[in-house]
Amino acid sequence: MLQRVFQSVPTMLQRRYHPSRLDDIEDIELYRPGGFHPVSIGDVFANGRYKVLHKLGFGGSSTVWLARDQRPQGQSSVSETLVTLKVLSAEKSTKQRDEVAELVIPFKLDALIRAAPNASCTTRHNVQVVKDYFMKEGPNGTHLCIVSQFAGSSLLSLSSCPGRVSGSRRLRSDLARKVAKQIATVIELMHSAGLLHGDLTSSNILFQVPDHARRWSDNEIYLTLGEPETEEIVTFDHSPPGPCAPRELVEPVDAACLSSPSLLQEDIIVIDFGQSFATNRPPQDYEPATAINYLSPEARFENRISLASDIWALACIIFEIRAGSPLFDSFFGDDTDIVRETVETLGKLPEPWWSAFEHRFMWFEENGKPKPIEIQEQEGVLLPAIESSIRQKLREIGEQDEPPYSDEGPMIESIGMRLEEGEVVLLGDLLEKMLRYRPEERITIKEVVRHPWFNYTSVQ
Repeated sequence: MLQRVFQSVPTMLQRRYHPSRLDDIEDIELYRPGGFHPVSIGDVFANGRYKVLHKLGFGGSSTVWLARDQRPQGQSSVSETLVTLKVLSAEKSTKQRDEVAELVIPFKLDALIRAAPNASCTTRHNVQVVKDYFMKEGPNGTHLCIVSQFAGSSLLSLSSCPGRVSGSRRLRSDLARKVAKQIATVIELMHSAGLLHGDLTSSNILFQVPDHARRWSDNEIYLTLGEPETEEIVTFDHSPPGPCAPRELVEPVDAACLSSPSLLQEDIIVIDFGQSFATNRPPQDYEPATAINYLSPEARFENRISLASDIWALACIIFEIRAGSPLFDSFFGDDTDIVRETVETLGKLPEPWWSAFEHRFMWFEENGKPKPIEIQEQEGVLLPAIESSIRQKLREIGEQDEPPYSDEGPMIESIGMRLEEGEVVLLGDLLEKMLRYRPEERITIKEVVRHPWFNYTSVQ
């Protein structure tokens, strides 16, 4: 099986900083020349225009902050004051501006929408908007900073289950179809222009927030999202951290705070175009950066993607939206687990991928069928493979629901709700056509958007 190479993690002796006690913190060692720009609460950017108020998250090459646009209202009409400020690493910012996908792709999509004779206002609202961008000089280099609209929690965060003993939260059935259609429509727009997203995951789909939330005062921000949790940076040798590191580490906003039923609107925004590119200009030496449970087989085994790879990832998201849990999920965080689950559900991989699945004999016969469970257990398998299917998994939705501790709001489906057989048939048909192993055999995004599942109406 293909062994992907990741940047090596420094050993404890190589690391300079003590690990943080805060939850969900970026790798502190990336605060170095070429790495992250040190940002602290209260910092200002762009000659004082943007003031940092809280932290929203981070990625492999950026940190993301909630900031206030302090531009005087008299200079122009300003409908929003709270914005998202994404600060790219110095290494990522060294590209020419016309090569930075996070900057270029949203501009291209906005231009496409505006130029279309039947431009969809809805589609425009479902795409991340670059409101401003600028360069920031710092101790670690020069950083591209991108300003976009403030949004709520991601699909991934919303489906987590605070207050539930087991099971997952999932969207109301009609809302699930609406959200899935909005995502598919954005991808249709991209594919029509020869652009692929390349990192389509449920963490890159955010819910919109109402206009009043974008005008919160500082007090309202901290009452709703909580005060920033901070921690001093400490070096192993007790030397001063120096200018490359921030004054303090900041924990991101608790996802539950951004998932409040009173905060979210029933519309989404597709974000994070850092892995996007035009199909006629594929990047050299491409390495997939998508989370492993959304990777298409050709990306996993051959390090290549195409428009059809977005179709595979979109199918995984559509299932996740409807089920509230991933289609393929690794218990051990291992790529091999994902391949095992894929074969359980979709059957034997075609060659040469089947032969590249080195650990297949632990679970499967040569025909791709799972070995008897007792045989797998005798061979020391901890998680045995059990034959399944897309439609079987759809029929199991709702079986593991447990009551929440509090009201989850109108966007979330009631516990115990099962899919009607009519929807199982339609959604099963859609996903099966999107999840064909060979990319050339998958349906196109135009066929996805026009599939009758999106118009399904409950008979209950």
